[in-house]
Amino acid sequence: MKTHRITRVVGSAFGAMAVTAALALPAHAGTGMAGAGAYGAQERGGGCTEAHRRIIRSAFDDWSKGTGSITDVFHPAIVWRIEGRTVVSKTYHGKQRLLDEVMLPFGARFNLSREPFRPTNIEAIYCEGDTTVVHWHGTGIANNGMRYTNSYVWIMTLRRGKVVSGIAFLESISFNELWRNVPPSTT
Repeated sequence: MKTHRITRVVGSAFGAMAVTAALALPAHAGTGMAGAGAYGAQERGGGCTEAHRRIIRSAFDDWSKGTGSITDVFHPAIVWRIEGRTVVSKTYHGKQRLLDEVMLPFGARFNLSREPFRPTNIEAIYCEGDTTVVHWHGTGIANNGMRYTNSYVWIMTLRRGKVVSGIAFLESISFNELWRNVPPSTT
């Protein structure tokens, strides 16, 4: 097993900050095994089941087209942790709590927009065993006209076709600006 370090420099009002994440991937990961999925994604890894890969790919495709929600593949007893220093960073126990405290209020900041938040590019899908890692970007126009763009890394564990746990990494400054400056619509 080879460990890959991914370092990204993020600009902020306080200067540049380096964010580093380490991913344990098979030795052949990162060798350019291109997938044929949407967004020009590279799908890497040999231990992930094809069923898991299809489930996650399909969920992101449906979300991107506006025909489904990513939470459709979340298990009711999911444990989801949002890393970093966002206003919603913590561990959520259960799909309903995650929906009520994060997903629905986030979506309500876009529900009056002609361009709601959607995934726009999947950089890569990494898989090993029951773990699927998706590096993706999304954008949308909030209800107040503000453009929101962010990059994410989601590390998800799947069992029996459902995501039972996940860890989300995202750029916190952009997220916090959206959360604080765009009130959720009540309609």
